[in-house]
Amino acid sequence: MDENVYSIDCFDTAAEQIPFLSSMPGTQKKLLIDNSTRKAKRKGSFLFREGEAVDALYIILDGRVKLMRYDSEGREQIVGIFSKGETIWEGLLIDDSQFPYSAVCLEKSLICIINKCDFTKVLSDSNVALNIIAMLSRKLHDANERNLLLSTRDPKTRLAAFLIYRQKRDHADTIDLQLSDIAASLSMRPETVSRKITELIDEGLIRRSGKSSIKILNFEGLEGLTI
Repeated sequence: MDENVYSIDCFDTAAEQIPFLSSMPGTQKKLLIDNSTRKAKRKGSFLFREGEAVDALYIILDGRVKLMRYDSEGREQIVGIFSKGETIWEGLLIDDSQFPYSAVCLEKSLICIINKCDFTKVLSDSNVALNIIAMLSRKLHDANERNLLLSTRDPKTRLAAFLIYRQKRDHADTIDLQLSDIAASLSMRPETVSRKITELIDEGLIRRSGKSSIKILNFEGLEGLTI
């Protein structure tokens, strides 16, 4: 897939499946769609890098993107993983804001890019502003859930909580993530994650499905570990 401007004829239809755009009044939605840029991105390519100015909003039309940074010892930390239909726009409404992390494509992805100036224009509509506030509230709730997850000290409990979190977020019984990405998301060592995955497999709660997929077999049992 070439990394260039991507023309998608059915984008108007796709927009109805994107929460950020679906509830927006027609005029404002058209403004954003008409002035947006669609790009095809290769696996491993960057949408933006840590320290760059926040000057655009990114909507994932297809694929998955991880937000990551490195700690003081050079270890990768994954701040979040975003998939189809989700929007990356933290800090967009803050003056002179810079990204505190980098965004990297986990697979081939299609990205819609909306410039900050076009986004701020539609905020003059009170309905749009209320929708944005609601979305920010949901993102804050999600961030709080993730912080609670990371505060769990027991590695097995933390892994179980993470798998439940991803299942609810992705609405799928299979979590498609490499071992290193799970470890970076949980601030754990890959070998520790590997051992705990084996324990959950032995208990019949999950099973491996390919090299980088985990299928939840017993959601209630997994949830019981986190209580």
